[in-house]
Amino acid sequence: MPISEPRGWASAPRLSLNPISCNDETIRILSYPEAPHHVKRLDVFLRDTIRARLLNTQFPQNSHFVTEFVSGKRRYRCWAFHLNRHLRGSSHATLELLLERSTAGLFFLPRIAQQFNFSRREQQAAELLLQGLSNKEIANRMNISPNTVNTFFRLIMIKMGVSSRSGILARMIRASFSSASI
Repeated sequence: MPISEPRGWASAPRLSLNPISCNDETIRILSYPEAPHHVKRLDVFLRDTIRARLLNTQFPQNSHFVTEFVSGKRRYRCWAFHLNRHLRGSSHATLELLLERSTAGLFFLPRIAQQFNFSRREQQAAELLLQGLSNKEIANRMNISPNTVNTFFRLIMIKMGVSSRSGILARMIRASFSSASI
């Protein structure tokens, strides 16, 4: 769902978040439990809902948007991508918000992250590893270099007391089947 922002929006106290477009599934996710056809003014609904549910008010210095939110019984990831960075003359920055349903099996990850004192970004890298992504794919998703991904995994390995990426996976998979401590 692309949204448009005036240049310098990151420092603005109140974001305008003017939606450019969205698909039907986005409306269903954000309007739940209401039926999407009850939405009268879609642009106002999207702007207000993004502001209320997707803006990161706890740690705005890390990201302007939350990384996860719940709609009904489902958990979603919120990915924010800056578009049109290469267009210097543009008066509006455009962001793409991608809402992705989280894998149900990863609900144990926050507990593991807390137990091993993962940073938010280490937890995000571990989640993407559990989804089977390569270092290059993880780097693209997190908007960092593959070398930084390797650094995150080295730190995770040290914290978990394992010596390989497969050791990370084995420890997490074992934890997903057990409610006991790792």
